Amino acid sequence: MTAHVRPGVFFERPANLPRGRHQLSREQVQGAQRERLMVAFTELLADRGYASVRIGDIAKRAAISSQSFYEVFANKEDCALAAYDHFIEVLARSAPAGLASSESWREYIQAMVGGFFRGLTADPVVARAFLLEIDAAGATARQRRREAIARLAEVGVNAQEALREKDPLLARRPFGVHLTSLYGLRQLACDALESTRNPDFEQLIPELVEWMVAGWYDPQ
Repeated sequence: MTAHVRPGVFFERPANLPRGRHQLSREQVQGAQRERLMVAFTELLADRGYASVRIGDIAKRAAISSQSFYEVFANKEDCALAAYDHFIEVLARSAPAGLASSESWREYIQAMVGGFFRGLTADPVVARAFLLEIDAAGATARQRRREAIARLAEVGVNAQEALREKDPLLARRPFGVHLTSLYGLRQLACDALESTRNPDFEQLIPELVEWMVAGWYDPQ
């Protein structure tokens, strides 16, 4: 049986729309349909892989007609990119929040690495969908992934500069180092997902934090 996305982590799960006459606007109806379709797509993507997901299956799982699907999304790729963009946006919001609450590079790295892996732990269906399966959606999805990782790397560069004011021993590392460290985190998550359906991401956090903290201080 296809597993469900957990509401409140990356996606909400709107209630079924009322039948017959109601007071909802067209925008409200389509907003709820859009969320339900993205959730349905994500669940099917994680379970079957991109090539095996059909628009009719997405609509059926979302309890929406195929005609209504096309009123919200142009095609399957459009739905896939919307769902992936939403996933990335939720991840991206957590990075500046981690910086705002951090007084040291260690605190920032703990917040960033911990937030990433705990988010994946909280919703393994979303993790599998958008770390392992989304690349099969094509070149546009892969480009979105590269842009997202670069965006998070820029947050890291900004965090590094902000925290150097409090910790002058913190070294300046170029953008490429930040980028490489994020690709490393992603690859470890992918490896864990490929080895088991429900990986223990928590066990990865301590060593990764130590590695990323040590990498930003020059040997004395």
